Amino acid sequence: MAEGTIIVSNWTDASFGLDVAYNFGQKTDISDLISLKTFANTEFCPRFLGDENDLDHIGQALRGKRVYIISTSSPQHTRVELAMRNFLIASAAKENGAERVVLVEPDLFFSAQDRGPHYLDHPQMITPGDRKKFDGQPFSARMYAEMLRTAGVDQVVTVHNHKPEVLARIYREVYADAGEAPPFINLDIAHIVANLILRTVSVERNGANLGFVAPDQGAEDFVSRVREFTGLKKSAMVVLEKTRLGQRSIELSASGEVRALRGRQVFILDDMVRTGGTIAGAIALLAENPETKPSGVFFYCTHTYISPEGRENLNSPHLTEFITTNTLPNVLNRDDQGRLRRKMVVLKIESWIADALTHCLEGGQLPTERYGPLSVPHADQFYTLDYSSKNLRRAAAPSNQLTFPLGSG
Repeated sequence: MAEGTIIVSNWTDASFGLDVAYNFGQKTDISDLISLKTFANTEFCPRFLGDENDLDHIGQALRGKRVYIISTSSPQHTRVELAMRNFLIASAAKENGAERVVLVEPDLFFSAQDRGPHYLDHPQMITPGDRKKFDGQPFSARMYAEMLRTAGVDQVVTVHNHKPEVLARIYREVYADAGEAPPFINLDIAHIVANLILRTVSVERNGANLGFVAPDQGAEDFVSRVREFTGLKKSAMVVLEKTRLGQRSIELSASGEVRALRGRQVFILDDMVRTGGTIAGAIALLAENPETKPSGVFFYCTHTYISPEGRENLNSPHLTEFITTNTLPNVLNRDDQGRLRRKMVVLKIESWIADALTHCLEGGQLPTERYGPLSVPHADQFYTLDYSSKNLRRAAAPSNQLTFPLGSG
Protein backbone atom coordinates (compact mmCIF):
# COMPACT_ATOMS: atom_id res chain seq x y z
CA MET A 1 0.00 0.00 0.00
CA ALA A 2 1.28 3.46 -0.92
CA GLU A 3 2.31 5.68 1.96
CA GLY A 4 -0.11 8.47 2.72
CA THR A 5 -3.10 6.88 0.96
CA ILE A 6 -6.40 5.81 2.49
CA ILE A 7 -9.46 4.12 1.01
CA VAL A 8 -12.98 4.72 2.29
CA SER A 9 -16.49 3.95 1.04
CA ASN A 10 -19.71 5.95 1.07
CA TRP A 11 -21.86 3.51 2.99
CA THR A 12 -21.07 1.32 5.97
CA ASP A 13 -19.93 -2.25 5.28
CA ALA A 14 -19.85 -1.78 1.50
CA SER A 15 -18.43 -5.13 0.42
CA PHE A 16 -16.91 -3.78 -2.82
CA GLY A 17 -15.07 -0.99 -0.98
CA LEU A 18 -13.88 -3.33 1.76
CA ASP A 19 -12.46 -5.79 -0.77
CA VAL A 20 -10.75 -3.06 -2.82
CA ALA A 21 -9.10 -1.77 0.35
CA TYR A 22 -7.99 -5.28 1.32
CA ASN A 23 -6.49 -5.97 -2.10
CA PHE A 24 -4.81 -2.56 -2.02
CA GLY A 25 -3.07 -3.59 1.19
CA GLN A 26 -4.92 -1.32 3.60
CA LYS A 27 -4.73 -3.04 6.98
CA THR A 28 -6.89 -0.56 8.87
CA ASP A 29 -10.59 -1.25 8.47
CA ILE A 30 -12.60 1.44 6.68
CA SER A 31 -14.88 1.85 9.71
CA ASP A 32 -11.80 2.81 11.75
CA LEU A 33 -10.92 5.55 9.24
CA ILE A 34 -14.28 7.21 8.75
CA SER A 35 -17.55 7.36 10.63
CA LEU A 36 -20.71 7.63 8.52
CA LYS A 37 -23.35 9.10 10.78
CA THR A 38 -27.00 9.82 10.01
CA PHE A 39 -28.78 12.16 12.40
CA ALA A 40 -32.34 11.64 13.61
CA ASN A 41 -33.53 14.18 11.03
CA THR A 42 -31.97 11.94 8.28
CA GLU A 43 -29.07 14.34 7.52
CA PHE A 44 -25.78 12.62 6.74
CA CYS A 45 -22.49 13.63 8.40
CA PRO A 46 -19.21 11.83 7.65
CA ARG A 47 -16.26 12.19 10.00
CA PHE A 48 -12.68 11.15 9.33
CA LEU A 49 -11.29 9.65 12.52
CA GLY A 50 -8.01 10.95 13.93
CA ASP A 51 -6.13 10.95 17.21
CA GLU A 52 -8.68 12.18 19.72
CA ASN A 53 -5.89 13.41 22.01
CA ASP A 54 -4.18 15.53 19.32
CA LEU A 55 -5.18 19.13 20.00
CA ASP A 56 -2.38 20.66 17.93
CA HIS A 57 -3.52 19.57 14.44
CA ILE A 58 -7.26 20.02 14.54
CA GLY A 59 -8.65 19.96 11.01
CA GLN A 60 -5.37 18.60 9.60
CA ALA A 61 -5.67 14.84 10.21
CA LEU A 62 -5.49 14.16 6.44
CA ARG A 63 -2.79 16.69 5.62
CA GLY A 64 -0.79 15.55 2.58
CA LYS A 65 -2.81 12.34 2.16
CA ARG A 66 -4.58 10.95 -0.89
CA VAL A 67 -8.13 9.75 -0.30
CA TYR A 68 -9.98 7.27 -2.54
CA ILE A 69 -13.77 7.11 -2.15
CA ILE A 70 -15.12 3.77 -3.41
CA SER A 71 -18.71 4.29 -4.53
CA THR A 72 -21.11 1.58 -5.69
CA SER A 73 -24.81 0.90 -5.31
CA SER A 74 -26.37 0.07 -1.97
CA PRO A 75 -29.52 -1.82 -0.96
CA GLN A 76 -30.15 0.81 1.72
CA HIS A 77 -29.53 4.02 -0.23
CA THR A 78 -30.59 5.43 -3.60
CA ARG A 79 -28.01 6.67 -6.08
CA VAL A 80 -29.10 10.23 -5.34
CA GLU A 81 -28.43 9.69 -1.64
CA LEU A 82 -25.06 8.12 -2.39
CA ALA A 83 -24.15 11.03 -4.67
CA MET A 84 -24.80 13.47 -1.82
CA ARG A 85 -22.68 11.30 0.47
CA ASN A 86 -19.85 11.50 -2.08
CA PHE A 87 -19.99 15.31 -1.99
CA LEU A 88 -19.88 15.45 1.81
CA ILE A 89 -17.11 12.86 2.17
CA ALA A 90 -14.97 14.66 -0.42
CA SER A 91 -15.61 17.99 1.29
CA ALA A 92 -14.67 16.54 4.68
CA ALA A 93 -11.45 15.13 3.22
CA LYS A 94 -10.39 18.44 1.69
CA GLU A 95 -11.40 20.46 4.77
CA ASN A 96 -9.19 18.18 6.85
CA GLY A 97 -6.12 18.67 4.67
CA ALA A 98 -6.29 15.92 2.02
CA GLU A 99 -3.91 16.63 -0.85
CA ARG A 100 -5.94 14.71 -3.42
CA VAL A 101 -9.43 13.16 -3.48
CA VAL A 102 -10.35 10.53 -6.09
CA LEU A 103 -13.85 9.15 -6.58
CA VAL A 104 -13.78 5.54 -7.79
CA GLU A 105 -17.28 4.95 -9.12
CA PRO A 106 -17.25 2.02 -11.58
CA ASP A 107 -20.80 2.72 -12.78
CA LEU A 108 -20.66 6.50 -12.76
CA PHE A 109 -23.82 8.11 -11.42
CA PHE A 110 -25.82 10.23 -13.89
CA SER A 111 -23.41 9.41 -16.74
CA ALA A 112 -26.23 8.14 -18.96
CA GLN A 113 -27.82 11.61 -18.69
CA ASP A 114 -25.05 12.99 -20.89
CA ARG A 115 -27.11 15.44 -22.97
CA GLY A 116 -29.01 18.67 -22.51
CA PRO A 117 -31.03 20.83 -24.90
CA HIS A 118 -28.09 23.27 -25.28
CA TYR A 119 -25.27 20.69 -25.50
CA LEU A 120 -24.67 20.21 -29.22
CA ASP A 121 -21.19 18.67 -29.00
CA HIS A 122 -22.57 15.13 -28.78
CA PRO A 123 -22.63 12.44 -31.50
CA GLN A 124 -26.37 11.90 -31.05
CA MET A 125 -27.39 15.59 -31.02
CA ILE A 126 -27.81 16.30 -34.72
CA THR A 127 -31.31 17.55 -35.44
CA PRO A 128 -33.79 19.77 -33.56
CA GLY A 129 -35.73 16.57 -32.90
CA ASP A 130 -32.72 15.16 -31.04
CA ARG A 131 -32.60 18.27 -28.86
CA LYS A 132 -36.35 18.27 -28.26
CA LYS A 133 -36.07 14.91 -26.47
CA PHE A 134 -34.24 16.72 -23.67
CA ASP A 135 -36.26 19.92 -23.63
CA GLY A 136 -36.97 20.89 -20.02
CA GLN A 137 -34.47 18.41 -18.55
CA PRO A 138 -31.22 19.16 -16.69
CA PHE A 139 -27.86 18.21 -18.13
CA SER A 140 -27.29 15.90 -15.17
CA ALA A 141 -23.93 14.37 -16.16
CA ARG A 142 -22.35 17.83 -16.31
CA MET A 143 -24.07 18.98 -13.13
CA TYR A 144 -22.72 15.93 -11.30
CA ALA A 145 -19.21 16.73 -12.54
CA GLU A 146 -19.56 20.35 -11.42
CA MET A 147 -20.81 19.33 -7.98
CA LEU A 148 -17.99 16.80 -7.56
CA ARG A 149 -15.42 19.46 -8.33
CA THR A 150 -17.09 21.94 -5.97
CA ALA A 151 -17.05 19.29 -3.22
CA GLY A 152 -13.31 18.72 -3.67
CA VAL A 153 -13.05 15.66 -5.93
CA ASP A 154 -9.91 15.95 -8.07
CA GLN A 155 -10.36 12.91 -10.27
CA VAL A 156 -13.07 10.38 -11.20
CA VAL A 157 -12.37 6.74 -12.13
CA THR A 158 -14.99 4.59 -13.88
CA VAL A 159 -15.10 1.16 -15.54
CA HIS A 160 -16.39 0.55 -19.11
CA ASN A 161 -18.42 3.73 -19.30
CA HIS A 162 -21.20 3.81 -21.90
CA LYS A 163 -19.80 6.86 -23.73
CA PRO A 164 -16.31 7.53 -22.34
CA GLU A 165 -15.37 10.05 -25.02
CA VAL A 166 -18.43 12.18 -24.18
CA LEU A 167 -17.83 11.99 -20.43
CA ALA A 168 -14.12 12.73 -20.84
CA ARG A 169 -15.02 15.88 -22.78
CA ILE A 170 -17.50 16.99 -20.12
CA TYR A 171 -14.98 16.52 -17.31
CA ARG A 172 -12.22 18.27 -19.27
CA GLU A 173 -14.52 21.27 -19.66
CA VAL A 174 -15.51 21.31 -15.98
CA TYR A 175 -11.91 20.80 -14.79
CA ALA A 176 -10.34 22.99 -17.48
CA ASP A 177 -8.07 24.93 -15.09
CA ALA A 178 -7.46 22.15 -12.56
CA GLY A 179 -4.01 20.96 -13.68
CA GLU A 180 -2.51 18.39 -16.03
CA ALA A 181 -3.85 15.18 -14.47
CA PRO A 182 -6.85 13.85 -16.43
CA PRO A 183 -9.99 14.45 -14.34
CA PHE A 184 -11.79 11.45 -15.89
CA ILE A 185 -10.31 7.95 -16.27
CA ASN A 186 -12.29 5.14 -17.84
CA LEU A 187 -10.72 1.74 -17.14
CA ASP A 188 -10.99 -0.67 -20.07
CA ILE A 189 -12.04 -4.16 -18.97
CA ALA A 190 -11.64 -5.74 -22.43
CA HIS A 191 -8.49 -7.69 -21.47
CA ILE A 192 -10.31 -9.39 -18.57
CA VAL A 193 -13.28 -10.30 -20.77
CA ALA A 194 -10.91 -11.73 -23.41
CA ASN A 195 -9.18 -13.82 -20.75
CA LEU A 196 -12.52 -15.07 -19.44
CA ILE A 197 -13.71 -16.12 -22.90
CA LEU A 198 -10.54 -18.10 -23.51
CA ARG A 199 -11.11 -19.89 -20.20
CA THR A 200 -14.82 -20.50 -20.69
CA VAL A 201 -15.05 -22.45 -23.95
CA SER A 202 -12.85 -24.81 -25.89
CA VAL A 203 -11.21 -22.91 -28.75
CA GLU A 204 -10.69 -24.66 -32.07
CA ARG A 205 -8.66 -23.66 -35.14
CA ASN A 206 -7.73 -20.19 -33.92
CA GLY A 207 -11.31 -19.34 -33.04
CA ALA A 208 -13.13 -20.77 -36.05
CA ASN A 209 -15.81 -22.10 -33.66
CA LEU A 210 -16.43 -18.73 -31.96
CA GLY A 211 -18.46 -15.64 -32.76
CA PHE A 212 -18.62 -12.15 -31.24
CA VAL A 213 -21.77 -10.03 -31.38
CA ALA A 214 -22.29 -6.34 -30.66
CA PRO A 215 -26.02 -5.87 -29.85
CA ASP A 216 -25.88 -2.36 -31.33
CA GLN A 217 -23.37 0.04 -32.86
CA GLY A 218 -22.60 1.56 -29.46
CA ALA A 219 -21.03 -1.73 -28.36
CA GLU A 220 -19.05 -2.31 -31.55
CA ASP A 221 -15.78 -0.76 -30.38
CA PHE A 222 -15.72 -2.75 -27.13
CA VAL A 223 -16.59 -6.05 -28.84
CA SER A 224 -13.93 -5.43 -31.46
CA ARG A 225 -11.28 -4.85 -28.77
CA VAL A 226 -12.23 -8.01 -26.90
CA ARG A 227 -12.05 -10.05 -30.11
CA GLU A 228 -8.68 -8.53 -30.98
CA PHE A 229 -7.35 -9.20 -27.48
CA THR A 230 -8.26 -12.91 -27.71
CA GLY A 231 -6.05 -13.18 -30.81
CA LEU A 232 -8.64 -15.45 -32.47
CA LYS A 233 -8.39 -14.24 -36.05
CA LYS A 234 -10.78 -16.83 -37.49
CA SER A 235 -13.60 -15.92 -35.15
CA ALA A 236 -16.61 -14.14 -36.63
CA MET A 237 -17.88 -10.72 -35.59
CA VAL A 238 -21.34 -9.28 -36.24
CA VAL A 239 -22.86 -5.90 -35.32
CA LEU A 240 -26.66 -5.84 -35.02
CA GLU A 241 -28.73 -2.82 -35.99
CA LYS A 242 -30.98 -1.42 -33.27
CA THR A 243 -33.87 0.94 -33.89
CA ARG A 244 -35.63 2.43 -30.88
CA LEU A 245 -39.38 2.55 -31.47
CA GLY A 246 -40.22 3.95 -28.04
CA GLN A 247 -38.81 4.27 -24.55
CA ARG A 248 -39.28 0.54 -23.84
CA SER A 249 -39.55 -0.80 -27.40
CA ILE A 250 -36.72 -1.64 -29.83
CA GLU A 251 -36.33 -3.46 -33.14
CA LEU A 252 -33.21 -5.47 -34.02
CA SER A 253 -32.03 -6.52 -37.46
CA ALA A 254 -28.92 -8.10 -38.91
CA SER A 255 -27.12 -8.19 -42.24
CA GLY A 256 -26.35 -11.34 -44.20
CA GLU A 257 -23.00 -11.61 -42.39
CA VAL A 258 -24.87 -13.00 -39.39
CA ARG A 259 -24.93 -16.39 -41.14
CA ALA A 260 -21.27 -16.73 -40.22
CA LEU A 261 -22.38 -17.41 -36.62
CA ARG A 262 -24.14 -20.64 -37.51
CA GLY A 263 -22.93 -23.53 -35.36
CA ARG A 264 -20.53 -21.36 -33.36
CA GLN A 265 -20.29 -20.54 -29.68
CA VAL A 266 -21.41 -16.91 -29.63
CA PHE A 267 -20.57 -14.17 -27.11
CA ILE A 268 -22.82 -11.11 -26.98
CA LEU A 269 -20.99 -8.29 -25.18
CA ASP A 270 -22.33 -5.01 -23.83
CA ASP A 271 -21.64 -2.40 -21.17
CA MET A 272 -24.87 -2.58 -19.16
CA VAL A 273 -28.27 -4.19 -18.90
CA ARG A 274 -31.33 -2.67 -17.26
CA THR A 275 -34.50 -4.22 -18.63
CA GLY A 276 -32.78 -6.83 -20.81
CA GLY A 277 -35.02 -6.08 -23.79
CA THR A 278 -32.19 -5.51 -26.28
CA ILE A 279 -30.30 -8.62 -25.23
CA ALA A 280 -33.40 -10.80 -25.21
CA GLY A 281 -34.12 -9.58 -28.76
CA ALA A 282 -30.56 -10.31 -29.84
CA ILE A 283 -30.64 -13.82 -28.40
CA ALA A 284 -33.95 -14.57 -30.11
CA LEU A 285 -32.76 -13.10 -33.42
CA LEU A 286 -29.73 -15.40 -33.45
CA ALA A 287 -31.11 -18.56 -31.86
CA GLU A 288 -34.50 -18.83 -33.54
CA ASN A 289 -33.28 -18.33 -37.11
CA PRO A 290 -32.25 -21.66 -38.71
CA GLU A 291 -29.68 -19.85 -40.87
CA THR A 292 -27.88 -18.33 -37.88
CA LYS A 293 -28.56 -20.74 -35.04
CA PRO A 294 -25.39 -20.90 -32.88
CA SER A 295 -24.34 -23.89 -30.78
CA GLY A 296 -24.35 -21.78 -27.61
CA VAL A 297 -25.06 -18.19 -26.59
CA PHE A 298 -23.15 -16.41 -23.81
CA PHE A 299 -24.02 -12.90 -22.72
CA TYR A 300 -21.55 -10.64 -20.91
CA CYS A 301 -22.20 -7.15 -19.55
CA THR A 302 -20.17 -5.08 -17.10
CA HIS A 303 -22.94 -3.35 -15.14
CA THR A 304 -26.09 -5.31 -14.31
CA TYR A 305 -29.25 -3.86 -12.77
CA ILE A 306 -31.32 -6.75 -11.50
CA SER A 307 -35.00 -5.98 -11.96
CA PRO A 308 -38.10 -8.16 -12.33
CA GLU A 309 -38.32 -7.14 -16.00
CA GLY A 310 -34.66 -7.94 -16.58
CA ARG A 311 -34.95 -11.35 -14.95
CA GLU A 312 -37.97 -12.18 -17.08
CA ASN A 313 -36.40 -11.00 -20.36
CA LEU A 314 -33.11 -12.80 -19.79
CA ASN A 315 -34.74 -16.07 -18.78
CA SER A 316 -34.34 -17.40 -22.31
CA PRO A 317 -33.95 -21.14 -22.98
CA HIS A 318 -31.42 -20.18 -25.67
CA LEU A 319 -29.07 -18.40 -23.21
CA THR A 320 -26.22 -20.68 -22.16
CA GLU A 321 -24.64 -18.39 -19.58
CA PHE A 322 -25.05 -14.85 -18.26
CA ILE A 323 -21.78 -13.23 -17.14
CA THR A 324 -21.43 -9.92 -15.31
CA THR A 325 -19.13 -8.10 -12.92
CA ASN A 326 -19.98 -7.03 -9.38
CA THR A 327 -19.70 -3.28 -10.01
CA LEU A 328 -23.32 -3.30 -8.78
CA PRO A 329 -22.86 -5.67 -5.84
CA ASN A 330 -26.52 -6.70 -5.53
CA VAL A 331 -25.87 -9.30 -8.25
CA LEU A 332 -24.21 -11.36 -5.51
CA ASN A 333 -27.50 -11.66 -3.61
CA ARG A 334 -28.72 -15.04 -4.83
CA ASP A 335 -32.22 -14.56 -3.46
CA ASP A 336 -32.75 -11.71 -5.96
CA GLN A 337 -31.78 -13.61 -9.09
CA GLY A 338 -34.68 -16.04 -9.46
CA ARG A 339 -34.20 -18.56 -12.27
CA LEU A 340 -31.25 -16.57 -13.64
CA ARG A 341 -29.03 -17.91 -10.86
CA ARG A 342 -28.82 -21.21 -12.72
CA LYS A 343 -26.90 -19.45 -15.50
CA MET A 344 -25.31 -16.46 -13.78
CA VAL A 345 -21.57 -16.06 -13.28
CA VAL A 346 -20.20 -13.02 -11.45
CA LEU A 347 -16.70 -11.64 -12.02
CA LYS A 348 -15.49 -10.08 -8.78
CA ILE A 349 -13.05 -7.38 -9.92
CA GLU A 350 -11.96 -5.70 -6.66
CA SER A 351 -8.38 -6.94 -7.11
CA TRP A 352 -8.25 -5.31 -10.56
CA ILE A 353 -9.51 -1.99 -9.18
CA ALA A 354 -6.89 -2.17 -6.44
CA ASP A 355 -4.21 -2.92 -9.05
CA ALA A 356 -5.31 0.09 -11.10
CA LEU A 357 -5.12 2.35 -8.04
CA THR A 358 -1.67 0.99 -7.19
CA HIS A 359 0.00 1.07 -10.59
CA CYS A 360 -1.95 3.65 -12.56
CA LEU A 361 -3.00 6.32 -10.08
CA GLU A 362 -0.32 5.82 -7.43
CA GLY A 363 2.43 4.49 -9.71
CA GLY A 364 1.92 6.88 -12.61
CA GLN A 365 1.52 4.16 -15.23
CA LEU A 366 -1.05 4.80 -17.98
CA PRO A 367 -4.01 2.38 -17.92
CA THR A 368 -3.62 1.86 -21.69
CA GLU A 369 -0.07 0.64 -21.11
CA ARG A 370 -0.92 -1.75 -18.31
CA TYR A 371 -4.21 -3.19 -19.57
CA GLY A 372 -4.26 -4.37 -23.17
CA PRO A 373 -3.49 -7.34 -25.43
CA LEU A 374 -0.24 -8.24 -23.66
CA SER A 375 -1.96 -8.44 -20.28
CA VAL A 376 -4.64 -10.92 -21.41
CA PRO A 377 -2.70 -14.11 -20.45
CA HIS A 378 -2.20 -12.73 -16.92
CA ALA A 379 -5.62 -11.15 -16.44
CA ASP A 380 -7.00 -14.06 -14.43
CA GLN A 381 -5.10 -12.74 -11.41
CA PHE A 382 -7.37 -9.67 -11.46
CA TYR A 383 -10.71 -11.44 -10.93
CA THR A 384 -12.41 -14.35 -9.25
CA LEU A 385 -15.55 -16.14 -10.41
CA ASP A 386 -18.58 -16.41 -8.16
CA TYR A 387 -21.17 -19.05 -9.03
CA SER A 388 -24.55 -19.81 -7.53
CA SER A 389 -24.88 -23.26 -6.02
CA LYS A 390 -27.60 -23.84 -8.64
CA ASN A 391 -25.21 -23.23 -11.53
CA LEU A 392 -24.32 -26.50 -13.26
CA ARG A 393 -20.70 -25.50 -13.83
CA ARG A 394 -20.34 -24.60 -10.16
CA ALA A 395 -21.76 -27.94 -9.10
CA ALA A 396 -19.10 -29.75 -11.13
CA ALA A 397 -16.22 -27.64 -9.84
CA PRO A 398 -14.18 -28.06 -6.64
CA SER A 399 -13.92 -24.33 -5.80
CA ASN A 400 -15.44 -20.94 -6.43
CA GLN A 401 -12.42 -19.82 -8.46
CA LEU A 402 -12.74 -21.84 -11.66
CA THR A 403 -10.02 -21.82 -14.29
CA PHE A 404 -10.10 -23.36 -17.72
CA PRO A 405 -7.21 -24.25 -20.01
CA LEU A 406 -6.45 -21.49 -22.45
CA GLY A 407 -7.62 -22.26 -25.95
CA SER A 408 -4.91 -23.19 -28.37
CA GLY A 409 -4.29 -21.31 -31.58
